[in-house]
Amino acid sequence: MLTSNIRRNTMAEEANTTDKDQDTTTQNEDNSTAEKPEKTFTQAELDKVIADRLARERAKMPPQDKLKAFEEWQKSQQTEAEKAAEREKEYQAAVARNTELQRELAVLKAGVKADDIEYVIFKVGKMEGEFADNLKTFLAENTKYTEPETATVDGMKHKPPKSGDDDAIVAAAREAAGLKK
Repeated sequence: MLTSNIRRNTMAEEANTTDKDQDTTTQNEDNSTAEKPEKTFTQAELDKVIADRLARERAKMPPQDKLKAFEEWQKSQQTEAEKAAEREKEYQAAVARNTELQRELAVLKAGVKADDIEYVIFKVGKMEGEFADNLKTFLAENTKYTEPETATVDGMKHKPPKSGDDDAIVAAAREAAGLKK
């Protein structure tokens, strides 16, 4: 029983000591932050620090002539297969660019509005089959991409005629003027 009382007292003392240590630590942290205010820099100081850092990094880099010499040496060390693979890669990039330009030219010639060119190329490019044939089909189904935009001008009393409305008017005007129909 005596040992159990000693154990309880010891445990109570340890708990009190731990609480005191935590309080002391918290007070020390509060004092350390209060004593050391945060340092602020002026723009000139920051510029100087950045310039010094850039100068150190640039000093680590080799000069341009050495970089070119190294690149030339690397190219000379390539095998014929690597050189052929590099030429093939460049060729494929040129072919892809050529195809892209040909498609853009075809869409422009078809009369697609400038704002819609990229979209039409994208949509027609996703279709199965030949691009030119697909372009004709797509534009036949979606005439809004090729129709000219007409604007109503302030003070105008009538709206621009639709494609079928003006045939009768033109015929009447020609007849009144004594011209051929």
